[in-house]
Amino acid sequence: MKTALAAIAAAMLAWTGTAQADTIIDTGPASTTLFDAQSITATRNVAGFFELNKAVTVNGVFGWIGGNEGARLTANIYSEIDFVPAKLLHSTSFVNTGSIGWQGSDSLNWKLDAGSYWVVFSGADENKSFMPNGAADPLVAYLRGNSDNGWLRLPEKDALGVRLTGFTSGVPEPASWALMIGGFGLAGGAIRTRRKRPAALA
Repeated sequence: MKTALAAIAAAMLAWTGTAQADTIIDTGPASTTLFDAQSITATRNVAGFFELNKAVTVNGVFGWIGGNEGARLTANIYSEIDFVPAKLLHSTSFVNTGSIGWQGSDSLNWKLDAGSYWVVFSGADENKSFMPNGAADPLVAYLRGNSDNGWLRLPEKDALGVRLTGFTSGVPEPASWALMIGGFGLAGGAIRTRRKRPAALA
């Protein structure tokens, strides 16, 4: 029976091995000061462009953010058309802690196919939040959004901190299927053998 259980465990590991926890995007942290940072309010937001070469499930979205404690924010994923945010696909809200660092939401379940997207950080009230620049591994491009002027391209020096965590999608490969089926077969065989074993004589 122990052998059968071990086989089942191996099969399950093979199955889960096709969807590994991963960091989808990580620019690294930006500056720890608010000097020359991009502000985020109800009428001004910032966006970062990214591309996916495979389908993913996003479970966390974070920005390197500081500013007023208690400021309400949203983190959003938009589709991309003509290199600007187009259609809102996913959105989550969070509250600014007042300390510069990774801020956002986790425990999400956002499905994204391979393609081009924008991650957009917006203010939900007039309290100011800020995204400092200086991320070590910047995204391809950043935009600043204004309710009056639309989207404007940010200079390359404004490399803002963005992090997406989640899982890459996939289906079991043939070797995984074989191992899993074999494991269940061993388990079934062990159970049948145990049932046929005669009772010990007194």
